[in-house]
Amino acid sequence: MKLNQKIILILILITAFFLRIHKISSFPAINSDEAAIGYNDYSLIQTGKDEHNVSWPLHFNSFGDYKPGGYFYLSLPFIKILGLNLLAVRLPNIILSILTIFFLYKLVALLSKNINLALISAAVLTFSPWHIHFSRGGWESSAALSFIVIGIYFFFKSMEEKFLLNLSLFIISFVCSLYIYHSARIIAPLLALSLFIIYFNFIKSKLPKIFIPILIGTILTIPVLFSFLNNGGTTRFNGVGITADKGPLLRSTELLNQHQSLNIINRGIDNKRVLYFISWVQKYTSHFDLNFLATNGDAVPRSKSPELGQINLIDVPFLIIGIIFLLKSNIYNRKVKIFILSFLFISPLASSLTFQAPSALRSLSMVIPLSILISLGIFSFIEFITKNKFKNIFIFFLILIYTYNIAYSIDSYFFHYEKRYPTAWQYGFSELVPYIEKEKNKYDNVFVTNKYDQPYILFLFYSKYPPQLAQKQMNWTTADQFGFTTVNHFDKYTFEKINWSKIPSNSLVVSSDEIVPSEPIKIINFPNGQPGFKIYSKL
Repeated sequence: MKLNQKIILILILITAFFLRIHKISSFPAINSDEAAIGYNDYSLIQTGKDEHNVSWPLHFNSFGDYKPGGYFYLSLPFIKILGLNLLAVRLPNIILSILTIFFLYKLVALLSKNINLALISAAVLTFSPWHIHFSRGGWESSAALSFIVIGIYFFFKSMEEKFLLNLSLFIISFVCSLYIYHSARIIAPLLALSLFIIYFNFIKSKLPKIFIPILIGTILTIPVLFSFLNNGGTTRFNGVGITADKGPLLRSTELLNQHQSLNIINRGIDNKRVLYFISWVQKYTSHFDLNFLATNGDAVPRSKSPELGQINLIDVPFLIIGIIFLLKSNIYNRKVKIFILSFLFISPLASSLTFQAPSALRSLSMVIPLSILISLGIFSFIEFITKNKFKNIFIFFLILIYTYNIAYSIDSYFFHYEKRYPTAWQYGFSELVPYIEKEKNKYDNVFVTNKYDQPYILFLFYSKYPPQLAQKQMNWTTADQFGFTTVNHFDKYTFEKINWSKIPSNSLVVSSDEIVPSEPIKIINFPNGQPGFKIYSKL
């Protein structure tokens, strides 16, 4: 590797770090899942138990979604050192996201033997709106993806040197991803299976050495498998799985009722299983829709930037060129090509099995094969224009267009996101909770609107409420149709829709848009200037 290439790699990693650390303690605002990670870590540090009074769990019950414990334990030492704050929750993912970029560079360099292509791959991932967004929060999906990419690198490294060591690191990395995020429990095993099938002859040639790494992986997997089957995974899947959507079932019933008489043919055509399969196909293919990838992105505001797709718009033509170049060129060998395409088609599977598809969160692993293909397109385009006498003009306009596109996406994310989607994140709580904590001793009760997601955990997080008290005081509601639970009351706090006539005297009241026949004593605005919380005193 030449000195100038090393400098470019360092600059890429520095840029990636800056884009992921900039304003990280305040932007975006905390979300309830991050608060749950932080407070449960805080509770473990203080008491050795989580908010549900369970000692060092593998899955954290949290809101009834049974979050895998991997990210909780990754962030725990940061919270121990830095305290209970947003930076401590997000820092592990930021570090891992930089490692993802670095190991993608290492992987492409290893497979293509082309440093320039590897640098382009790292740059594409660095500026990917998809990866930037999910690198900047306590997102378990991004952390799990890091271990998957690291693991893939060590698998291919094992084919060149130190087979036992590198294959063991591959298996350990993949197993780590299973402890971090639910979707990885589908993606990682399928990717491992594809690698073992594609490189079967190589694996076969290493028998019986391979049994040692597999034994290590099996032992490490047993606890997460047991916890998954016991409650952790099945409960979550029942809440968000494709069968949680009753649409195909109701449609099947409607279609069958329209027949005057039922026979085996119309029972087969209008069968709920057929309709669920059609629904799955639609959800799976929607991840390759340019509306999702390039123009509008995820329908969930928390998972996207305004007016942006999951990839930069300028990347679309290079993605197409990259796919063609992958199939026709010899820069990757045939087996590597098969794996890259396998990676791309496996990545949306976990997301497609849920009723909320396409999901940028659950299909995040797509960003890796897409970055590889986009970088191939850019590389081949540059190779082509360098043979043209107007190459300097082409390169100038390419840099100009890319710079504008990246600047547009950065502007959309860092300057317009919080103003466009203020309710997608828990804006206002960082100001609200300290104010209420200061005032609450003047009142007998504090009533807080439950319009925004899981407000109780935000109050626990920002007030650093003693876990010893929280574990005794909190009672969880019955799970809703998606399996989620919440806490409606602890200490002086009651979280519910504000009904002024039912609130007793000497109460402090926090509303959102509920109608209250009184003048607020304080208003907390969202970043766009609109009222987020209105605080009232009912004496």
